[in-house]
Amino acid sequence: VSYRDAGYLPEALLNYLVRLGWSHGDQEVFSVEEMIRMFDIESVNKSASSFNTDKLDWLNQHYIANGDPERIARLLSPHLGRLGIDPSQGPDPVAVVKAQAARAKTLVELAEISAFCFQDFADYDPASAKKHLRAAAREPLTRLKAAFELMALEDWTPEALHRAVERVAEELGEKMGKVAQPLRVAIVGRAASPGIDVTLELVGKEATLRRIDRAIVYIDQRGGD
Repeated sequence: VSYRDAGYLPEALLNYLVRLGWSHGDQEVFSVEEMIRMFDIESVNKSASSFNTDKLDWLNQHYIANGDPERIARLLSPHLGRLGIDPSQGPDPVAVVKAQAARAKTLVELAEISAFCFQDFADYDPASAKKHLRAAAREPLTRLKAAFELMALEDWTPEALHRAVERVAEELGEKMGKVAQPLRVAIVGRAASPGIDVTLELVGKEATLRRIDRAIVYIDQRGGD
């Protein structure tokens, strides 16, 4: 139960325990069927094994990233609930899993880094805000907000959003990253997320506009660089 609550998948834990004192060549990842078929008691190491949490995390990340997104979303739900999030109120959790699964070692971590999709964050990451929410970011954010306000909800797609961000960058004569990174910090609260177009789609139009407004106020309150 403690491992489940810590966000580990049962197949990852089983794979780890089987591999703890037994090996089959250099293979590290085994399906349950492979474990049953390949396991040989004669190949079990007779010396004591040491528990390596990093190895378990690596396996768990593999199973999260490569598992059925619908199943991972179901298993993620209680971890979101512990953060005060109702997964039915927001983007499709399956879409969130598809966007974020490769970024998390546990379901707890997956819930934490995905919380921004469902609710506004409390504070900006200080380092990200210091670097990207500077006075120079005010105009790009203002232009992006104006561009997003004109978009219909049915057009709120990664493709259309990417074009909108790209167009603002071209208008300002800036590289895409110079526009996308301040926007990412404004929307997510930190400088790491899936692609900005996918991030915007998951967050939705209303929250995107609200968070851009918040970032502009933050920049104004800082009063310069």
